[in-house]
Amino acid sequence: MAVVVFDADVLIAYLNRDDAHHEEAVGKIRNSVEPGTRRLISAVNYSEVLIGPLTRLGANGVATVDGVLKHLGIETVDANPDLARRAAIVRVETKLKLPDAYALATALDAEARSHVPVAVESFDKKVIAALESLR
Repeated sequence: MAVVVFDADVLIAYLNRDDAHHEEAVGKIRNSVEPGTRRLISAVNYSEVLIGPLTRLGANGVATVDGVLKHLGIETVDANPDLARRAAIVRVETKLKLPDAYALATALDAEARSHVPVAVESFDKKVIAALESLR
């Protein structure tokens, strides 16, 4: 089973047709929607995705995001103490911002549990490079 973890930037671009990365985000999402692929986002990154729609549309924005995530089969991973600890370690080792550290911690945790390489979809090259350095 393949596993893909989304950084917030990809889903933000996917949800916003005016985003400069929208078409690329659509492609990343399409590539992940294959049978047998598990799609994840950390609760921290989910919060990031919600900010714009919540600001513009209130509760309807949240409902829209939740509907899209459900339709795409993207599961939100809770920020439990083990994941928080791993994210803190990632943050210290990589100097990434905490939300990016959560995306990588989610990927590393999923990789440890599934024993298969986990892909991270992000537009931030520092995030992708950091994942490789942590493996």
